[in-house]
Amino acid sequence: METTLLENRILPIKGGYNFRDLGTLQSKNGKIIKSNLLFRTDELSNLETEDLDLLTKLNIQTIIDFRTDVERSQSIDKIPSTCKKEIHLDILAANMNAFLEEIQNGQTNFKSLLINFYKDLVLSEQAIKEYSSFFKILEDPNNCGIIYHCTAGKDRTGVATALILSALDVEWRDILSDYLMSNEFLVKKYQSYIEKNPALKDVFLVQEDYLKTAFEVIKENYESVQNYLTNVLNVDIDKLKQIYLN
Repeated sequence: METTLLENRILPIKGGYNFRDLGTLQSKNGKIIKSNLLFRTDELSNLETEDLDLLTKLNIQTIIDFRTDVERSQSIDKIPSTCKKEIHLDILAANMNAFLEEIQNGQTNFKSLLINFYKDLVLSEQAIKEYSSFFKILEDPNNCGIIYHCTAGKDRTGVATALILSALDVEWRDILSDYLMSNEFLVKKYQSYIEKNPALKDVFLVQEDYLKTAFEVIKENYESVQNYLTNVLNVDIDKLKQIYLN
């Protein structure tokens, strides 16, 4: 995909499907997220040599992996030479395993499974602990540039991105647009599965309802997203803005 980073934030990665920069997104007061500091993606196990060369040129310092131990053992990240820290923050291992078991046991209401999974992503004690650790990493400018990812780069990574953009005062419509952009890329990654069972679109692609549900339950339980970020995840929002906004 021969597009420049500044045109639409999508990196020309050949061995990945959902690799993009948060840079150039705009906050409500007109400030711009700096480029080349925060990258969201799917798994890194299929990166090609020229992909790693590009990430080296971007001076990637830190890779944060949200996957379970099983996922990591089955798909081992390839790391650019500049990377100094590989950090594993296991977001919802038990829930992910239970989720997969339900599918294997014949559960077909995939959308309901995903809705519940998204609620757990923002309410469960373990996810809160790991996302809080995630933001602490982001609050150290020495860790930039940062790649954070899961397997598809859409659910655990999608919620992480939505929380980052909320902390940086990005409009909801832009947060949602970035979230839904995953579908443009992942439909290629999971096309063979979806062709065999079209209902699996609810698993392999994202829907507006998933992210909306997560943010609605945040507001129901913690009054506001800002309160959740500040008092539950212990995010230093002012520090994030100093680091990532122009």
